Amino acid sequence: MPDMLRPPERDRLIAYLERNLARPRQLGGREVLALRDNPAGGSPEAELCWTADAAAAVELLSMPALRPRWAALGDGLTDFLLAMGEDTLLHDRTARTGCVVDNLDPREFRVLTGTHEFTGDLSRGLVRQALRGPAASRHSGPATVREVLHTGNLVEFRIGKSSHCLDVEDTVVRFGLVPQEGGGVVLFHESELRAPHGLLRREGVVGTLRYEYIVRPEDPRLGLRVSLQAARGVSLSEVRVTTALDELSGGPPERPFGRIVLGAEGRLRPLRLEAETLANLHQGPAHSLSLVEEAQPAAATGLHLHMPSAQRLRSIKLATRAVEGAVRPHWLLTRYQAATLPAGESFTVEEERLLAAGTLAASEHAYAALLAQPARLAGRDPGTGEAQGLALNAVAAQLLFATSGAYQEAEAPPLAPERLARLRAWYDRHVLAFFAAMADAVSADALAAPLRPGRVGLRGLSFALLSLEMVTRLPAVSGAPDYHALLRTGLEALLARQDTTDSEGTFTEAGGEAALDGHAAAMLLLARLALRQPEERLAAALRLGLAALRLGPSLRGGEPRAQHHPLLRLRRADGIWSGDDGFRSAKLGVLMRAMAVLTEAEKAGAVPLQPAEREHMQAIFDTCFRLLRGRVRLQGEDLEVLSSPVASAGDAATQPLVLLALLSPDEAALAAGAPAQQPA
Repeated sequence: MPDMLRPPERDRLIAYLERNLARPRQLGGREVLALRDNPAGGSPEAELCWTADAAAAVELLSMPALRPRWAALGDGLTDFLLAMGEDTLLHDRTARTGCVVDNLDPREFRVLTGTHEFTGDLSRGLVRQALRGPAASRHSGPATVREVLHTGNLVEFRIGKSSHCLDVEDTVVRFGLVPQEGGGVVLFHESELRAPHGLLRREGVVGTLRYEYIVRPEDPRLGLRVSLQAARGVSLSEVRVTTALDELSGGPPERPFGRIVLGAEGRLRPLRLEAETLANLHQGPAHSLSLVEEAQPAAATGLHLHMPSAQRLRSIKLATRAVEGAVRPHWLLTRYQAATLPAGESFTVEEERLLAAGTLAASEHAYAALLAQPARLAGRDPGTGEAQGLALNAVAAQLLFATSGAYQEAEAPPLAPERLARLRAWYDRHVLAFFAAMADAVSADALAAPLRPGRVGLRGLSFALLSLEMVTRLPAVSGAPDYHALLRTGLEALLARQDTTDSEGTFTEAGGEAALDGHAAAMLLLARLALRQPEERLAAALRLGLAALRLGPSLRGGEPRAQHHPLLRLRRADGIWSGDDGFRSAKLGVLMRAMAVLTEAEKAGAVPLQPAEREHMQAIFDTCFRLLRGRVRLQGEDLEVLSSPVASAGDAATQPLVLLALLSPDEAALAAGAPAQQPA
């Protein structure tokens, strides 16, 4: 696997990262180094820093041959990874803040923050929330964005011996938007509750119920405050106010809210979906509740509730609805209680709600901590999921090179023992969380459950397994996870994703679609494993994966049709063929890297190929190199890789992945250390 670049060209490509994209960012009260999305400064999107991009750059700069010159850049970006994953969550990007009231009409309001869009009609007590911006669109999952409706409330009370239950939205009399000092806005609707009372039992106002939704410019949480004030001269008893969510069954059919986890009595427990029209999920105090879509973390919308008024919580009810033959959550009703409410006095409850683009299942404790202590979110977007595998791989590479003596041999700056210990603890925490999210587990300690295929992205899984192969060669540490067991379990899940029917070996994504970079990442992993320990099933899977790749005109245009691209196709469950190609330079980079390692595996005899297969592999490699070479341009003194054939600039997602393809990171990783002895 020789380098495809001379050192001067290599350094000019890396310098592009340092001079055009690297920027200091404040996270958790300290300064770290991150890569902004693209060099087109000025737009909020361009200034966002994505964890996946930094992770690819960290893997690149961890190479022993590069560390002597680029240690400061690599260590600064590693600090960014550490700061973005202080708990079991690894946040996908830095935060985009702000709050703009686009329409003040309370019957048709529109409020935009860095992460969410709020619309609705306050005269009907309706607040609609949706994710917005890159967090909702950059992931490889389905493009459909879920809306959440904060509505559907009831209020119950007794006056004397008479019980009453009123629909809150039917009784709204006042409503509006109230701008807040320092930014933000409060959306409110107020109801007058009418019922017979007094000696003559005449109907009149017995209380005023006010709902306030607090939208903040630098906090992705939505605050909710509900206050009920009894009218003068009227005492209420057995008061129940609610904080509801409605139309939960209306999201993408392929991504239901399939996981509900309650935090109560100091522990987390999953709640079962019942087929009843309205079921009691829980009775008594609770401090948190999470609803997570059944999808891979990057695509799974999560709705997380924090309940500061937990001691007043009476019950949580859930109405379900059958959608396409499956039971789906539809109407969630949390009911708070007060035994008595004397005349003229008030009863108030509060909640914090977080709608996240990308949610890591089995990390509900971390979301509860974020909601209770918002300082943990400072500078970070709440979404997670896309970067996990890449980040695990980057940290594992540093650990392997540092502990194997590779940095010493290259006369590169070493990593201090304290730094190594922190990296190892970070790695162990996140690799356990990664696998727990794929299982029907409640916490990262529960890994006995079988993996759920829909909860794993192919590229993320492949790079996570690459990381595990490396950490199996680290010196043993007491209390460390069983890396070998995780590697075996993950490998079985990955091999099961290969379609061996009409698609002739395509590795499929969680939703059943084909993605060239995911397929390439799977082949990269299998080729690396085959070089380390040849195995017939690995060779067979690689030959099938190679056969699934074709060469032909681009599926998306942008270059002359005579310019062939690598193509990957897949027959979907509905019988329609879908495909992906090398339109994105980053995908070409991952595929070219996979073909380079497969070439070495074939030369070593680990993956025997027929002459025609060997020629096909070389043709794919050459095509990737030719296409990428045509997308490199001068940018001042540096070299920039355009993100696609129609792009006007490069970006942080492209440059490190292409550099990894043009250099030899896999050769360095394979040469570092010896295989650790497998436990008996």
